[in-house]
Amino acid sequence: MRFMAWHVEYFKAHPTEKGRSSIVEDAKDIECGEAMLLFVSFEKGDYEKKVDIIDKAVNEVHSIASQLKINTIVINPFAHMFGELAKPNEAMDMLNELQKRLEDRGFNVLRLSFGMFYEIELKAKGHKLARISRIIS
Repeated sequence: MRFMAWHVEYFKAHPTEKGRSSIVEDAKDIECGEAMLLFVSFEKGDYEKKVDIIDKAVNEVHSIASQLKINTIVINPFAHMFGELAKPNEAMDMLNELQKRLEDRGFNVLRLSFGMFYEIELKAKGHKLARISRIIS
């Protein structure tokens, strides 16, 4: 699993069209104020280590969010910058589990729909924790 986290002052997303994935969720507009925006990608082999990977990811997101003093997380499934991707059904399962586990930790979680392209507007913060990337294996 890989993710890139951006600390944003605000975030808006409007669905524009379906992607090429075999799985496409219904999409709706998303809008929020200050949040951590996660660009998330699951890779080949992650599903076999799903429990461990999700545990590590939730702990890492919690740590970053605590430092930023924020409670809203926006998850953007983002396969466009990474190599060997997980199968769509495996990635969806892991995305749903990630969202559930973050909500169980008390976060307000918004998630962009799997298999959709969005028009996005955001204002990113500009400090040392404003952009962070992680590889979790």
